[in-house]
Amino acid sequence: MREQFNKVVTAVENGVMLVSYITLIVLVGVEALRRMITTEQAAWGPEISLYAFVWLTWFAMSSNIHTGLHLSFDEYRDRFPWPLRALLESLDCLLWLVLGAIIITASAGIVQNNIRFEQVVFGTDIPLWVATVAVPIGWAFSMIRVLQRFWIICNGERKKIVHQVRDHSA
Repeated sequence: MREQFNKVVTAVENGVMLVSYITLIVLVGVEALRRMITTEQAAWGPEISLYAFVWLTWFAMSSNIHTGLHLSFDEYRDRFPWPLRALLESLDCLLWLVLGAIIITASAGIVQNNIRFEQVVFGTDIPLWVATVAVPIGWAFSMIRVLQRFWIICNGERKKIVHQVRDHSA
């Protein structure tokens, strides 16, 4: 059950990152060519590119938390005995969860305002909430990954996972 849930979360992360990245590449590429050839640019191009980047960024954060490739101090922690290291990583998880709760709550309010005032992305008919909902959703996915890491730490599986990730990325 846990592995199936993990596969679904990973598939969603990868799908969102792929669509966002392709959107970003195509829009920036096409708009750059249009500027060179016609000296014109669509007013909505930079806006859509920005929001594609926002979606990409938050879901990449979630993916990197899962794989252990996020910003961390593992170089130093690898030298600590496991109980101290587990304690520090547990503290990290708790801090991530607090920060995530704050960001999800604050950004959800912004999304609600976008919906209430029926704001749209500049130059399009796309509702602005479709773009800004990336923040609370991306952070929610990150919090799932933080909880998964916390579970791994509590069960003492962390050492095995770290070595698999490092071997895979080399």
